[in-house]
Amino acid sequence: MKIFFNRVLSICIVLLPFTGRGQGNEKWNKYIFSHAIDVTNLNSKKLFRDKTKSASLENNITNFYLYKNGILVQPGGKWDHEFFAAGCLCFKFDDTLLFSSGLGRSAGVGIGLKIYENKFSSSLHVNAGNALVFKSNLADKVNEDDLTIEPIYQSLKLTQKPTDINEIMIGELNATFRAFYQKGSKSGREYIRRYRVRLIFKCKITSIDAFRK
Repeated sequence: MKIFFNRVLSICIVLLPFTGRGQGNEKWNKYIFSHAIDVTNLNSKKLFRDKTKSASLENNITNFYLYKNGILVQPGGKWDHEFFAAGCLCFKFDDTLLFSSGLGRSAGVGIGLKIYENKFSSSLHVNAGNALVFKSNLADKVNEDDLTIEPIYQSLKLTQKPTDINEIMIGELNATFRAFYQKGSKSGREYIRRYRVRLIFKCKITSIDAFRK
């Protein structure tokens, strides 16, 4: 299964609410430390050809591996690697770090992380523009154009504990998310969707104030 890279908008959407500690039904796990995370393939030139943009994103890059129903989704075209080169954002809000990385209209998928003390919570965000195609459960009467899905499995490795603004956070996320349903554009049939992701990222921590200007 392939999605052509030249149609991918590597955008970062803040997927998690601006709250401090975890609330509601979020799934929380402890993260671990590892120095074996390989970031040698992280390269902003794969994301933008423009040198100015490339330089500005040097510390906000993600290798985004996406599996849909067990099948690896690949960039395709002239790109021979198995991951999408995506951007990411990470900022500190009160005592919590919020991280997000996403693929644009070609995949309509984003990942959000909350990191608080020694634990984290992840979520999958799917968006279909204005098309009402998603259901959380097959029995739901109404379709939606936007869903946030919780994980059934998640693990996070970081090279060090992120604490201060302007630090570079390096990590690897692996997560499998709860199944949901998507209506086919032609058939109208409800198809089951199961997503698994692997993200290897390098992201500079900034302040929430930077996004309020």
